[in-house]
Amino acid sequence: MNRDWTSRFSLIIVGLIVVVVNLAGLNLFMRVDLTDDGVYSLSNASISLVENLEDPVTVVVFFTSDLPAPYSSNRRFLKDKLDDYRAYGGARFEYRFEDPGDSEVLRQRAAENQIPPVQIQVIESDNIQLKNAYMGLIIQYGGKTERIPVLQDLTTLEYDITSAIRRLTRLSIPKVGFLTGHGEPDPEQNMLILYESLGTNYTVEKTSVTDGEIGNIDALLVIAPTDSLPEDSRRALDRYIMNGGRVAFLLNRVSADLQTGQALAHSVGLEDQLSKYGMGLKTDLIMDSQSSALTVQRRQGIFNLQQQIPYPFFPVSTSFSRDNMMVNRLSSLMFYFASSIDTSIVVPDGVVRTILARSTTRSQTQEGFFFVQPTLQRAEFSSGPIPMIAAYEGEFPSAFESNRIGMRSRVVLVGDGDLLNESVVGTIPGNIKFGLNLVDWLVQDEDLLGIRSKSIAARPLDETSARLRSWIKYGNMLGPVLLVILFGLFRWRSQKRRTVVLVR
Repeated sequence: MNRDWTSRFSLIIVGLIVVVVNLAGLNLFMRVDLTDDGVYSLSNASISLVENLEDPVTVVVFFTSDLPAPYSSNRRFLKDKLDDYRAYGGARFEYRFEDPGDSEVLRQRAAENQIPPVQIQVIESDNIQLKNAYMGLIIQYGGKTERIPVLQDLTTLEYDITSAIRRLTRLSIPKVGFLTGHGEPDPEQNMLILYESLGTNYTVEKTSVTDGEIGNIDALLVIAPTDSLPEDSRRALDRYIMNGGRVAFLLNRVSADLQTGQALAHSVGLEDQLSKYGMGLKTDLIMDSQSSALTVQRRQGIFNLQQQIPYPFFPVSTSFSRDNMMVNRLSSLMFYFASSIDTSIVVPDGVVRTILARSTTRSQTQEGFFFVQPTLQRAEFSSGPIPMIAAYEGEFPSAFESNRIGMRSRVVLVGDGDLLNESVVGTIPGNIKFGLNLVDWLVQDEDLLGIRSKSIAARPLDETSARLRSWIKYGNMLGPVLLVILFGLFRWRSQKRRTVVLVR
């Protein structure tokens, strides 16, 4: 009798504890995020932003309810993220979900806010059917509105929401300029995705040297000029850096042509000037065993066959600085005829150099005479790693005015002028992400840089032998059954011993 009452009392206590914990969970906010990047919790930048809102932010989510997976889980993920914002923003952050599916008024409201319906596939009555669904939101602040028309990529959800709120709340928008006038590729044609992506957080424009000066911009991108820069342009760059301007130089030190198989040293007149700043590129080409493939045509009999071969002059870098947020979350960068950073140049006092990306240990450089013809042989190199991208930060000396030290600035040097050129290397997510991170670092917008670095990535298991896989497979199948049997035997033996003791 006592044992039965004790069991009931224990159950009541456990039940009360569960109820109290659930009630606390409804009123107290706490989350334990064990992911490496903290993808399921807000970054410090997002928390600080909503905690310091001066006016209320309202988020209206137009989302069709009762959608099948994976859209239902997307809705849940979005709601959890908005709960996080509200937990830190308090009364100044509010959100609500609206389902335009059965309401003409809500559909009209969604259309007025430029939230379109999208077609998704659903299975109903064992048939695959197309259904219109709404999966967008608007953010309202101070009479202004930002929108995310369709929620597609959950990995960038926090970045999209936080950057939208920043655009609504900040007083001025930083300007980013692409230098033109010296044979540079047109960013609106050759770097369209990067150009448009930068436009979500910055005012992006094409900049030229006018009256010996560079316009009032926060960061300047000098990408693959083909003509030599005249002295007035070089002096304008120097004055811009002396006044604290931030610049990224993406330069081709060697001009290579795949069609002719020729490569020649190339100069745009910046070598001496960069050397005064403590930076420079060698006149070489990096070859790496870890490289992208090149499609070539080979004749076999009467047929011309296309074949992909490894091409060491398209190196793929996976070695990045862990201390710089510009690159520490990148998985890879694909280069196109890249030259190495010259680390033999002495860095001036007050300037810090950081190597951001390197080739693998199985790499080397080709100098003097360049042979870039594709061949089937894959050489094994052993002169790496070789620096390919470097960041410089500090107070640079003027290249034209003796004894002048400029204001604190940031400069990035990349030994590949085509790294961000989508018409040359294609649309490579890692390269575009680097371009966005590059601008964030130059503008010193490390808040956005930290948020974009988060990623939801697959974590595949390490490759194992076939024998070990068999043990794991049958262990998963039979292990739980054996555990239940062993537990039953243990319980049976314990009860049997207890019965023997009671009988005695």
